[in-house]
Amino acid sequence: MKKILISAAAFAAVLLSSCGTTGKYVDISGEWNVVSVEGQEVTGNPYIGFDMEKGRLYGNAGCNRIMGGLAIDSINPGKIGFTGVATTRMMCPDMATEQKVLEALNTVAGYQASSTGVELTDKDGKVLLSLEKREVPVASVEDINGEWKISKVDGAAVEVADKTPFLSFNVAEKAVHGNGGCNIINGSFSQEDGNPSSLKFGQMISTMMAGPGMETERKVLMAMNKVVSFVVNENGTLSLMDADGNEVLLLVKNTGEVVSE
Repeated sequence: MKKILISAAAFAAVLLSSCGTTGKYVDISGEWNVVSVEGQEVTGNPYIGFDMEKGRLYGNAGCNRIMGGLAIDSINPGKIGFTGVATTRMMCPDMATEQKVLEALNTVAGYQASSTGVELTDKDGKVLLSLEKREVPVASVEDINGEWKISKVDGAAVEVADKTPFLSFNVAEKAVHGNGGCNIINGSFSQEDGNPSSLKFGQMISTMMAGPGMETERKVLMAMNKVVSFVVNENGTLSLMDADGNEVLLLVKNTGEVVSE
């Protein structure tokens, strides 16, 4: 099967040349709630997003964020494949739903319309995942205001060797303060006009102490340089994303003892 990544415009052309919007000829772009896996209802609010323009798969499997490539067969409408599917690596109390969703995604080969949304099928046409359109939450920069402990960098848990790494956002002043693991850091952040989930850090200024937390600090600062957007997860954590939609920093809201200096 010849697979190519196609733009939203090209995909729309395929739709217009088809017989209608039922069966396999359905626009799957956007975000969809996973309501069942192989006919069994799921819990944990997993969802899948299809970015047709960038050929990207994203979402949440019920605990961890999903990311990967999206391939559409332009010759045979209704055929689809996912490449390089990966997830973040948090542990949650119930991982059963996540395991079912990920196992199903690995064997998806097609899609078709259903009475309530979209179905993803295997190569034999068996329904693996039933999806319903998701109402996308409106992002607001106000959601990031306050102090956040840095939990993960590039998917790996942060090791506290010296100071607790954290970032504190002052939305009113577009300022950020924190500690990378050893040194105090200060700087600013900005957003693109018309893009409420965008986030870009300005030049960060730090103190110049040396200590056991320098390796963690190096990773934190490198990750901050990659950030272009943010996502507030359903569990209240904050994911800072790079240009490819990968999570580079995972932050947890500090509701207990303030760690700022």
